[in-house]
Amino acid sequence: MVELEKEKKNITETDVESALIKAEELRKQKHYQEAINLLVDVLQAGLLKPRIYYRLGNIYYDMGDLDRAEYAYKRVIEFSPEHINAHYNLSVVYKKKGMVEESVKYLRKAYLLELKYPKKSQLTNEQKLWARVIALKQFILIVSIIIAVSFVLRYLSFILGRR
Repeated sequence: MVELEKEKKNITETDVESALIKAEELRKQKHYQEAINLLVDVLQAGLLKPRIYYRLGNIYYDMGDLDRAEYAYKRVIEFSPEHINAHYNLSVVYKKKGMVEESVKYLRKAYLLELKYPKKSQLTNEQKLWARVIALKQFILIVSIIIAVSFVLRYLSFILGRR
């Protein structure tokens, strides 16, 4: 146990960076379990946790393990609430799981974060467009509901006023 603790302390951010790069290469080669094992090992060092969890989320997503991808992206957000891509990727996971309301919630959050922190965004133009379309649809829906309620209230006041 003491030896393991000593090894953990010797892992530097540079080691973690190297592991992240290697894990990404393994992911591209579809050697998912190898990449996961590598990242879980460096995760125990306690350094760069949001980046490690984000990479794990991407690997789990590629494997089709949506539950673990969801967990990993939630951990990223827990450590780094302004992580735009984690919010976006979590929205994609929820969409794949058929959880539309949650998907829209995280997509909207990604879009709002991108507006607030434009330099932190690494979303592609297609992802940004999709987020804007969803936000616009929500806005149109809310305005439509307000207009409909307004007409109903006017109609009721007209009907009640005639009595």
